[in-house]
Amino acid sequence: MLDYVAHVDMDAFFANIEQASNPYLRGKPIIVTGRGLRHSVVTTASYEAKGKGVRSGMPAHEALKLCPEAILVEADSKKYEYVSKEVMKLLGVVSPRILVTSIDEAYVDLSHFTNFKEALSSLKSFKSRLMMEFGLTASIGVAPNPILAKIGSDFKKPDGFVVIYRGAEKKFLKNVRLEDIPGIGPHTLIKLASYGFEYAYELLRASEFFLYTNFGNTLVGLVKSLVADNFSRDEFFRYSAPKSIGHSMTFSRDVYEEELLKRISSFLGAKVIYRMRKKGYEAAGVSMFLKYADFSVVRTSRRLNFPVSSINMMNRIVHWLTKELWSGEPVRAIGVSCNRLRASSAFTRQLSLLNTEKDMSEVSLKPEELFDKYSLFPASILAVSGL
Repeated sequence: MLDYVAHVDMDAFFANIEQASNPYLRGKPIIVTGRGLRHSVVTTASYEAKGKGVRSGMPAHEALKLCPEAILVEADSKKYEYVSKEVMKLLGVVSPRILVTSIDEAYVDLSHFTNFKEALSSLKSFKSRLMMEFGLTASIGVAPNPILAKIGSDFKKPDGFVVIYRGAEKKFLKNVRLEDIPGIGPHTLIKLASYGFEYAYELLRASEFFLYTNFGNTLVGLVKSLVADNFSRDEFFRYSAPKSIGHSMTFSRDVYEEELLKRISSFLGAKVIYRMRKKGYEAAGVSMFLKYADFSVVRTSRRLNFPVSSINMMNRIVHWLTKELWSGEPVRAIGVSCNRLRASSAFTRQLSLLNTEKDMSEVSLKPEELFDKYSLFPASILAVSGL
């Protein structure tokens, strides 16, 4: 059994797809963003734009100051989801066991290979097929444990292929900066820098007592995981239910009408309920965020003593949360999500079957299976110009 794992990370996935599907965009700096383009945020930037300092999550108008020649492209979620599923099918040829962690990332179990050369050859064949069939590139890290594999996939982007052999972990970590280690946040980085730490290897030489006293047990565990000889493969690759399901919307103009904010939150809440029920879940928690025109964000989350699975109940909750959060200032984005998910109970399903009052909102949301993410809106939202 080959005791290694691979991490596959697609390069600038959304931007790469747009460039692959449109020859005019190839080799040019592009910024994939949401509806409203200039008033939205950067979802993904091509490497040509990243070279100018453009980063995901940055307001589009700020990104254009850094890279004025960038081309704005509206995100196409259906296209990205389709390509992602096809990419994961290609990975399924490499290994019968993969763990998809996001639309553009996955871990691959290499334990079924008996020959290391064969495993690497299979991963390289995946990269070749990815380019041949989709015109896309991915970066791959191969290592004895998942966290090192993830660091490796990010080490030589784009189109990288990094192999960290067992016994060479410490040598590799001499070249890894602390900000490149997943799980170390910005505040911890600042504190580590104040003690003179800059590279991952320096943490391995530090006293465990010192790290525990100054940074807590979480950092100690993270440092140990960097050079872990083994990990629970069955536990790691076991399927786990999503922790939350949510939807958000960024507007092309600022919204300051309370009634419209409630309508939009109802629309987003209905989409969340539809997706949640489609996957067979109900929720015991609801969260919401509002982003104001000045880009400040306010959030709230409520743990409920009853399960939420109906659109009508969700409407009441999101209206209550909107009233609680909104300060009266113009809003540019709203997000609604359900958390504390659990499988729908038999009792909930029976109530749904016995309910003679059909929820037409649930029926009306089904066109998203055939058309785009926001192909259908409540008429009250469409009536507002420029949203």
